[in-house]
This record gives sequence, C-alpha cells and structure tokens, in this order.
Amino acid sequence: MTDWPIPPAPSAHVQAAALSAEFPGYVVTVLPRRNAKPRFEAVSRDGGSLYCLISDDASEIWRELRAH
Repeated sequence: MTDWPIPPAPSAHVQAAALSAEFPGYVVTVLPRRNAKPRFEAVSRDGGSLYCLISDDASEIWRELRAH
C-alpha cells in the first residue's frame, strides 16, 4: 500500500528513548510521516509550561527542554 507512512528508522526510536530518559516529565513519541522524516513529539505529563513540542529534529526538542 502506498498510502502508509514509512516506518521511522531505528535511530529515531533511540533518540526518542534518550529524550524520555533525560526528561521523564515528558512522553516522547515518534510520529511517522509519508515520504518525509519522522517527527518527534514531546508532551508534558503534568501539563507544564511547555505542554507539547513537535519537531522533525530531536536535538531541537532537547535544546528547548534544557532551556526550561
């Protein structure tokens, strides 16, 4: 089927696991996208000031969470 998103590379899941370990207050998931890089989504477990961050660059989420 051509309409299904391409599964993210295993490295995307490793990056998500690293974000989850460093920032346990957030649930981090990898969102597959059709014909594009996967996106990372970090959602606050307690509804904090940074409630949800979405980016196709895990390091961008890392920087934002470290800054707060």
